[in-house]
Parts: sequence; C-alpha cells; structure tokens
Amino acid sequence: MLVSPKYAGNVGAVARSMANFGLRDLWLVAPRCVIGREAAMLAVHGESVLATARTVSLLDEALADRTFVIGTTARSRSATEHASLAPEPALARLRGQAGALVFGPEDSGLDNAALDRCDVTVTIPTAPYASLNLAQAVALLAYLWFVGGAGHPPEPEHVPASTLPELGPAAGQGTALPQGPAAAPRREQLEAMLTQFQALALRCGYTDELRATSMMRHMRRVLTRAAATEEDVARLRGLWSQLHGALDRAADRRGDG
Repeated sequence: MLVSPKYAGNVGAVARSMANFGLRDLWLVAPRCVIGREAAMLAVHGESVLATARTVSLLDEALADRTFVIGTTARSRSATEHASLAPEPALARLRGQAGALVFGPEDSGLDNAALDRCDVTVTIPTAPYASLNLAQAVALLAYLWFVGGAGHPPEPEHVPASTLPELGPAAGQGTALPQGPAAAPRREQLEAMLTQFQALALRCGYTDELRATSMMRHMRRVLTRAAATEEDVARLRGLWSQLHGALDRAADRRGDG
C-alpha cells in the first residue's frame, strides 16, 4: 500500500517491482499524482498490477480487512512509540495472514497516525546515507518476501488476489505452513475496540485528552504482543460495553443525567 505517493513514475516503478516478485495487489491511499502515461511507461511488464490498483481516500479503508500490518519507516523508532522488527522476522509473521505492507510518501514517510495503524514497523538497514527511493524500498522488501517463501515464482494464474499473497510452503517442506487455531481480528474490528476503550478510559478518568494518544499507542502495542484473536476482541468489547453501562447506572443514581 502506498500512502499519498507524490510521483506517478514511482508508482509505475513500484508496480514493476511487485510484478518481479509475484505481488499483484497494489493499493493507493490518497495519491497526489495522476496515474497515467508516466506511470505506465515505468511499470514496463507490471502494467497489470498498475491497471488493477485500487485507490481509496483513507488508510483505514484500505486496512479494514487486514489482520497484520507492517509499516515502513526510514528511521528506527523508539520502543515507546511503535514496535519494531527487522524486515525478515516481520515478513515471516505476515505469512498465513491477510497482511499488508504500508509505504509512506516520498517526501515525508508515514506519520505517527499511520504508524499507529500498523502492528510493527520495519527499517531497511543501510549505510549512514539512508535515502532509498520508494520503488527501491518496495523492491527490497518484495525480494525478501519472495526468497522467504517457496523460492520460486508462483504460476501467474495461481497468484492470490490478496495484498500480500502466500507463496506456499517453504522450500523442502511438503505441507503448507500451519495455521493458528483462532482467527486474527480484522483491522476494522481492532480499531472499533480501541475506540470504545479510549472512550471508556476518558470517561472514567483513567486518562485525559492530553495523554490519550500516548496511552492508546501503548495499548496497541500490548494487543499486538498478545496476538489478540477475534474472540478476544469480541470479549473485550463486551467488557467495555458492560463498564459503560455500569457508569451510566451510577450516573443515574447520582442524578447526573
């Protein structure tokens, strides 16, 4: 997923890199360029990726049905801000899930609000001069995804239409990667639960408007480490609802309205 890409040529070059490594599902979030001739010229044999790219206005819309999201950043973030992993283990966690790789604008990268929507962040190791072009960054992570999978390109007709397709079992294995016993929550479910929790935390005085952003960032990390399932999220939402109800009843008894 490309968030607010500025240059059409970069979008075309990204499509080419994706095609090189068997990726097909490109999302553009609020692009600032017109995807036309320039993009098509640089896509070369990635025209099909470019032609089927989906454009949305908001990142939340693109991530709604994703269960694991990796955000990219040019600089390492403090552990108190966003959970960070090296590219290889981050991509390994993505396999078997409805995942997404999110890249920020060429001129500024992903902001904190966008990174808050990601489960982990990755930074591509470089020499002290760290100035990778957007398409270069996509190509490097797409390559790592490719070599960490089956080790050979899937047949085009079998490439799944997901944000990051599964490439099948690792080389030398005869069975697919094992799936977890419980489904991971979709991003829209997780965000709804977190919004409900924030309202409760503000209402009961656990936090205030000035500290809510920092508190919620920590709660996101807690849930990411816990690998919450759909059932976990549903139960937590039920708890938040009951607590909201208890506060309503207490207010009625006091005559607060």
